[in-house]
Amino acid sequence: MKRIFSFILTMSVFIASVYGELRYIEIDSIKNVPMIEIKNIDDFEAIINEYGVRIGYLQKTIDSSGRNNKKNMEGLMLYIIVDSVYFSFPMNGYLTLTDYKNGNINHFENGTDYNKAIALGFDSSDMYYYYKRNSFLNIEDCKEAYKNGFINVQYQNNSGYRPDDSVVFYDAKKIGYSNYADYQDYLDYTNNGFKNKTDWQIAKTKGFAKGKDYYTATENGFYDYQSYDIACGVELTSNVEYQQYNRIVSDIEKIIKERNIEKKNAVIYFYIQNLPKGELAISALSTALIKSYKAQPENISKALDFWYSEIKKDEKRRLDDYSSFTTGSTKRVTSVITCFSQEMLSTFFESKDFNELGTYNSKSQIFRRR
Repeated sequence: MKRIFSFILTMSVFIASVYGELRYIEIDSIKNVPMIEIKNIDDFEAIINEYGVRIGYLQKTIDSSGRNNKKNMEGLMLYIIVDSVYFSFPMNGYLTLTDYKNGNINHFENGTDYNKAIALGFDSSDMYYYYKRNSFLNIEDCKEAYKNGFINVQYQNNSGYRPDDSVVFYDAKKIGYSNYADYQDYLDYTNNGFKNKTDWQIAKTKGFAKGKDYYTATENGFYDYQSYDIACGVELTSNVEYQQYNRIVSDIEKIIKERNIEKKNAVIYFYIQNLPKGELAISALSTALIKSYKAQPENISKALDFWYSEIKKDEKRRLDDYSSFTTGSTKRVTSVITCFSQEMLSTFFESKDFNELGTYNSKSQIFRRR
């Protein structure tokens, strides 16, 4: 087909490809011609089919110096001629319209990426861009990592650095992991201080998140995190001590609930009910209760003092010694022993919360334990 061109044309066959019957020819320049730019490929394709166009002319973008910039593949323009009118279409780096459509369907950003992907043997943009943003040693490793879940891994080391997927993949392979899910488990239990996956799984069922807590608790006889955490909050180190403490607290709290009385009176009630039957002056009763309380292991008494004072684990701050425990100017540890003063006992007997325990004569200040 012969046509008169009003542009300087230096032709060389670039690609002989079939798009219908369209043949692609590379040109160096085009100017001073009537031109219509088409934005939509469907419209451009319709013109080709309607007028039976057989030849397309590919030109790279002209740079600022006016020369053809062959490195700017994204700037490729495709021209067709219909009745001496030139129609242009931006190819975004694609070499053929077929490639353009395939690339867009498969979500490639441009023709350059599409062509590189094809050359590397990738058939999807996801795989190609995965390879592009990482640092795999070869294509096979990339495909293996992608297949085994090393994709946008949410991993960062202790310093906050987040390596790319390829780094995580090679780190996993060094210690024998080929699947990211398994490697993630490994990171989870090792980063949290567990020795192995079995310990980690057992610990999770018992409420433990940290290996340090789990192993310490296990060594000291605790069966779950809840009891261990409560024990730590009152500075008990063994489950034996915790169980003894918990029995006392549970019994006192039961008295509070059933008899609807204050905590201090429930404490007095609990310790009086454990005294032998008989008569005691209030001064002797005070002495007996203090003696009974001090007969407990020291750790139990301290734990009960924390419980009585309603001081939480994160509120405690040790000063010079146990008697100086404080949480600032508003809270201080109050020992349960204060409940056993003669003044507190007199107030208790006035409350009439003790009838089931015995009788009290306010004149003689004698308490008779039934």
